Amino acid sequence: MSGKPPSVLQKVWFQWKSIKLPWRNRVLVGLDLSGNTYWEFRDSNTALRMRRIVEYPRHVPYSEVKISPQWHQWLRHTREQPPSLTEQSQDLVRQRNLKILAAEADRRWREKPSFLDRPGAQRSGLLDRFDPASAVHAPVSAPVLNAAMGPQQSSSSPPVQRTEEKKEKNVEDDPWKKARGGPSEDWQPQAWDPNHTVAARR
Repeated sequence: MSGKPPSVLQKVWFQWKSIKLPWRNRVLVGLDLSGNTYWEFRDSNTALRMRRIVEYPRHVPYSEVKISPQWHQWLRHTREQPPSLTEQSQDLVRQRNLKILAAEADRRWREKPSFLDRPGAQRSGLLDRFDPASAVHAPVSAPVLNAAMGPQQSSSSPPVQRTEEKKEKNVEDDPWKKARGGPSEDWQPQAWDPNHTVAARR
């Protein structure tokens, strides 16, 4: 957000402070759209390069001071030349246009139907088109009823006879019963006899 533009007296004072004179320790480099001024001076600890600082108006709280990325680059010696007021104005217009384009893109994206909403919309459309009052219940014929009930319910054979046939089939198909019939299948151990054990020891 741009601050109050400088008056004529301030502009003259800024021009005077921006002149590099031999006896001047600090020189005004430029200002931004918020009213902050940027200065450059020589420090005894860093003789190889000039030191750069920013000064903001006294009535502005420190938490509300905002510095543009261009001036951040200049303060950190990433940028050699300070940005001009024209460049800063163009960057502000670019940011506004970017916000407008982003809002239009979000609006178009919200208006576009979502793939996840299509199944629900189709189901709701089918329910809306279905009218229960107009439905006609036709009598069901006997063949259709038998086909719906299935072969087990439509058959006339009693369930008891089917159970007996199933048991007989299971007995005939039992693999364990077929495997029996060896010579040792009928062998049983004899009962223990203590007299027989004593005779064997003698």
